[in-house]
Amino acid sequence: MKNKTCTDTQPFDSHYFRSALGQFATGVTVITTRLEDGVYLGLTASSFNSVSLDPPLILWSLGAKANSLPVFTANSHYVVNILSSEQAWLAEQFASR
Repeated sequence: MKNKTCTDTQPFDSHYFRSALGQFATGVTVITTRLEDGVYLGLTASSFNSVSLDPPLILWSLGAKANSLPVFTANSHYVVNILSSEQAWLAEQFASR
């Protein structure tokens, strides 16, 4: 499967964004980003919130002592994967070192 770049994305749909965030009362997410060499890095985050619909903004937190902090602060793009209850194993996998 081809990796999509920002130029391949669909136009932003604010109604879809609102609907998706409205279904996320509380839970766990996996945040991922891609390194310069193409390798993906991810972590489990339970600190995820909707901030604004216009502009579309979310908030997630990463500890100041986290080993992945330099990677996420240096990258301009990341993906928030909202997990279902059946994906607890995935959250556990990304929570480990």
